[in-house]
Amino acid sequence: MSVAVLIPWRGGDPDRETALAWVVDRYRDCFPEWDLRICDAPDGPWSKAAAINPAVAESDAEVIVVADADVWCDGVERAVYAVVCGSAWAMPHLQVRRLSPTGTEAVFAGADWEGQESERLHDGVWGGGIVVGRRDVFLSAPLDPRFTNWGQEDVSWSLALYCLHGPGWRGRAPLLHLWHTPEPRLDRQKGSNEGWQLRLRYGRARKDPAKMRALIEEAAEEESWALIG
Repeated sequence: MSVAVLIPWRGGDPDRETALAWVVDRYRDCFPEWDLRICDAPDGPWSKAAAINPAVAESDAEVIVVADADVWCDGVERAVYAVVCGSAWAMPHLQVRRLSPTGTEAVFAGADWEGQESERLHDGVWGGGIVVGRRDVFLSAPLDPRFTNWGQEDVSWSLALYCLHGPGWRGRAPLLHLWHTPEPRLDRQKGSNEGWQLRLRYGRARKDPAKMRALIEEAAEEESWALIG
């Protein structure tokens, strides 16, 4: 089964650019047969959806890995296998290990990340970091492009996937998060008031497929990419 790795991206931050180069090398070394694509976001406020959704539509891969440019998980192959074996979508990690600047520099220099200094270890949110799924699943439950800048798009995406396609498979491997300057946000939980209010709408629709599809279609009507599925 064909696999594509789609990495949402916008350049300009040296820390993120170094992280991306390291992540790309890992994918090419570990999975040279996978189609790896860097998906540039259009001009304007950052939108993960605007970078990823067109690439999903254009891909001919049966399984899609949506992976942030600053993370790595040794369990990604198991998540792909879970989808190949029947899961609609999957996440390879349970916890996120955020490396410190010192730990990140050591990894870039070739050190094993397992022994490096971390800023914190926490449970990863559903929909964040790395998400694997069938292409048709991601087309029918896409990321919402109305989320811009930092926050809330990942959790909302997971609510849409769960509502329309059932619970995802989840692995237990740690997710490595490479350090970079944090994005501006209201606080650790909220990116913006607008994003938070949209996230609450996803929460209210999470048990009602008709409401969830209406929410997705509402977003699609405002964007240039086509809703498929």
